[in-house]
Amino acid sequence: MFAKIGNLYLARMEMFSPDWQAFPAMTEETWWQLIAKELKGRPLADLDWEIQPGLVAKPFHHHPGYHFGGPLTTGRISPDWSIQETIRSGDHPESARETAIRVLSEGVQSIAYTHVNPLDVMTLTEGIWMDMAPVFWHLNPGSDTPVFLDMLKNAVSRSGLSAELRGGWLSGSAPEQHDLLAANFPGWQSVAASAGPAVHPVDELTACIESVCSWIDRSEAKESLANGLIVHFEIGSSYLPEMARLRAWRILWGHIMASFGLSQETPCRIQATLYPDPDQAWETTYIAATTRALSAVIGGVDYLSVIPPALDSSGFAHRIAHNVQHLLKEEGHLNRVMDPLAGSYTLEELTLMMAREAWARI
Repeated sequence: MFAKIGNLYLARMEMFSPDWQAFPAMTEETWWQLIAKELKGRPLADLDWEIQPGLVAKPFHHHPGYHFGGPLTTGRISPDWSIQETIRSGDHPESARETAIRVLSEGVQSIAYTHVNPLDVMTLTEGIWMDMAPVFWHLNPGSDTPVFLDMLKNAVSRSGLSAELRGGWLSGSAPEQHDLLAANFPGWQSVAASAGPAVHPVDELTACIESVCSWIDRSEAKESLANGLIVHFEIGSSYLPEMARLRAWRILWGHIMASFGLSQETPCRIQATLYPDPDQAWETTYIAATTRALSAVIGGVDYLSVIPPALDSSGFAHRIAHNVQHLLKEEGHLNRVMDPLAGSYTLEELTLMMAREAWARI
């Protein structure tokens, strides 16, 4: 079953033939008998989990001969995701650029600048290869988009990119602003909808559907716009609902594309952020960030930013936040599996419940 090459052991799965008779088929009646034995007279309904009114997760699902259809791969190009760093520019663009270059050298793969003055674009991009590391922008309120475009063109010209610029709007933009930037940078992406933690996941999914449909419906170049859209989710502490919410969005995205006559294979991009709990000690926050990041990654995000606690703003704190994701990639190998939850009856059922309820509201 194992072959040794030097000091490396390799599993030879082609030589392994499982004994399926050791796992006899279980009828639904048998499952119910086992459940009744374990509950010792308690009703199974006591274990129902009401996520929100009308959305109840049940502890037992049994679908004889039923297959859920495999992993949720529609609209997803790769199981990998980009480790993103959120950096405030504000009145200190030089410091923000230095932070960006430092974290990129530590394994960060995407930068998200916030509170940006368009005139600072040249400063913020100096030394950053925007064809390799996507840079996303959140401009100060009232900023002039044409000025931003001119500054970004100058930055691209100065850097001499060897490939297409990557990045886009974080928020605060509109379809017209997206079209303006996409006309100059074909790979431009824009956040079209944003949702908070999954306190009321169906409500948030419904709002995202409405926002994305509004964006696409207002554009003449519907296919081009849809190809550049992103939806942002803030990841909360509700472990299973967060996973199901992200997976449900991928299902809903396919329905949205079909309703506009677009391909269901249109990329469904999800950007996620983990904000620290201000009521937690910073040590506890890092532990919580690990499980929250795990729910985001297993749910299927494309960009993930873990924000360190405000009380610990050191470079070490940011490094720990990055390493949460490095561990999920390099030791958990979650960047190699398209949909790790495929076949998990409880999560599959929860995903479909959220998707059906949100779509029914529309």
